[in-house]
Amino acid sequence: MGKKVYCVGVIACDIPLKPVSREIFELDHMRIENPVWSSGGDAANTAVALAKLGLETSLCALVGNDPYGDFLIKSLQQAGVDVRGIHRNPNFGTVISHILIEPSGERHFVVHNPISGELGCEYLSNEMIAESDLVYIGSSMHLKQLDNGGSAELFKKAHSLGKITATDFNGEDEDRGDYWLKTLGPMLRETDIALPSLREARVLTGKKDLNEIRDSLAQFGIKILVVKLGNRGCYITDFRKEWNLPAFDEFKAIDTTGAGDCFCAGFIRGFLSGWDLEACGLFACAVAGFNVTKVGAVAGVPDFDTAYRFVTERCGGTARFPITQS
Repeated sequence: MGKKVYCVGVIACDIPLKPVSREIFELDHMRIENPVWSSGGDAANTAVALAKLGLETSLCALVGNDPYGDFLIKSLQQAGVDVRGIHRNPNFGTVISHILIEPSGERHFVVHNPISGELGCEYLSNEMIAESDLVYIGSSMHLKQLDNGGSAELFKKAHSLGKITATDFNGEDEDRGDYWLKTLGPMLRETDIALPSLREARVLTGKKDLNEIRDSLAQFGIKILVVKLGNRGCYITDFRKEWNLPAFDEFKAIDTTGAGDCFCAGFIRGFLSGWDLEACGLFACAVAGFNVTKVGAVAGVPDFDTAYRFVTERCGGTARFPITQS
């Protein structure tokens, strides 16, 4: 396709533990399937998913000088991601995320993650920004140095070079009022596409209702807001029109880890293909749907042809999802 995305944010070594029931703390022991390491973390998941969908991707993230970091760099190289922007920080260990997966596929994270707060502007690459068509931050509200001004500078630089900007979020659960709007306001004013989950949107804005969330974010001049609603699909608005798209019911969830990140990859893939916003949302829901059928943050991501065939057969044919060579 000839498009490239520069992803910035968290990379993690995921260790899924499955199946784990909610009674675990009342039991002496519980038998699980064999745990297998896999790559994870918001930005890394999106980078790998985009690569599977046929785009060039590069990743800026931090790992430690440890076997987990070695494993992650090798894994992303094998997935076709440009790893020049993955840096070693000898003072911290690589992010490790133990994922407790319920029989229903719902998951809960137990994470050791001090290194992500160290990702600052000094690690960003002007060369990689210039090479890319879209700059994406995968973990806003979770990157201490970038959240406090660095992400705004990154997006300003991207816009000065004519690049599209997009961000997902990864925030805590508690309501902090308008703290995040004030903190991330400078970045939001440079954001073309915002892709929070409903929970993240509520934490970001301090609002509960989708209409209130939309109105709260409209003040920043964001061009497109996409709110991920899990198994209920997604909400999309360009602040003139809006769409509520259901999830596809053909997919049985085995593990929902990484579903939101893969949704972002699907949306970005459609957007860079020049599709309308509804088509982008449908394609994103399909990519996320495929992903939840396998254990692992990106294990179920299909190649582009598989996802394209699925969505065109169910959603109006190829005329709605035009293929271009640009």
